[in-house]
Amino acid sequence: MHLDTVFITLHLVLTDETCSSLHGTSGQDRKVTRVEILVSPPAINGLIGTTNSMRVSSVGDQRKLIDCETTGTPVPRVMWVLPENVVLPAPYYGSRLTVHRNGTLDIRSVRMTDAGQLACVARNEGGETRLVVQLGVTDILEKPKLKSPKMESLLLTVGRTINLNCSIDGSPTPQLTWILLNGSPLQSGAQFSKFLHKSDGTLVISNPALSEAGTYRCLGRNAAGMVERTVTLMPGHKPEINNRYNSPVSIMNGQSLHLHCLTNTDSVPGRYAVLPNGTLSIQQASVHDRGSYTCRASNEYGSSLLTLSRITIKSDTKLPTIAFSYIFFNLHRSVFKNVIPFSCNTYKLFVL
Repeated sequence: MHLDTVFITLHLVLTDETCSSLHGTSGQDRKVTRVEILVSPPAINGLIGTTNSMRVSSVGDQRKLIDCETTGTPVPRVMWVLPENVVLPAPYYGSRLTVHRNGTLDIRSVRMTDAGQLACVARNEGGETRLVVQLGVTDILEKPKLKSPKMESLLLTVGRTINLNCSIDGSPTPQLTWILLNGSPLQSGAQFSKFLHKSDGTLVISNPALSEAGTYRCLGRNAAGMVERTVTLMPGHKPEINNRYNSPVSIMNGQSLHLHCLTNTDSVPGRYAVLPNGTLSIQQASVHDRGSYTCRASNEYGSSLLTLSRITIKSDTKLPTIAFSYIFFNLHRSVFKNVIPFSCNTYKLFVL
């Protein structure tokens, strides 16, 4: 007798099966098949959770498609629950309302009475998931309009979560879609890997790497048209200093000293000032300002240094001369009884 055991995975709930075969008087063969049950709960439009919600809008007398694409094991059963508890299973084909096999609700001519709360329900052996849709109907048509700049560039910092905003107005309310670097669309409320498209239009990139640098597109669509915004993520770099000093700097005493460090920084008030381009300005420099100076430019990516090893402050005058007035006094008078004045006058000799 031979005993073989194999393992297989099925999408249906089955029990262990045993197959036996008799070979006359020679014996019996048996094969045991172990069945493992693989079940995963439904997800709707990539959203995982028992209940998710979204808002959509439409214009009266226009066609409206509301997606309800499901995944799960086994394949979920889908139905739409409309106001007044009207239930439409997938597939369903009516004169004005259709539920396609992929779960999409198709309203051919939207009426004001269609406004309200709808729900797409997906069920399988793993559980139940609902997508609650608040449908608004309007008779005003307005093309999507950007509230954010059409193009924007941002610095990407590795490991630091970044938010890309996309605010768009219009009537009916535009549906927002982010297009990722690989061309994949990400609908409102959906999440994929590091990317989350929030209901307010913000694309959140968690723990980004350098590979996330590039251009992302936000599309806003409604029945009146489409508008697009692009956001480019650029990898950040430490600041660069664009000038160098190859020899000592010398100025005359009392003059203003300007030490250039061409990078971006903020101004500092006072006798010492840092100009917007990074230049250090010292008003009325004196011999006390001589010495070495170092410019450091830093950001989250690193720092750069520029060092001036020697600053010389030259004087514009020679040492003053002192003129003494000699007082001759009567030797017959006592020195101790007289006050002898001495004058000390200085004269500046300017070098021309």
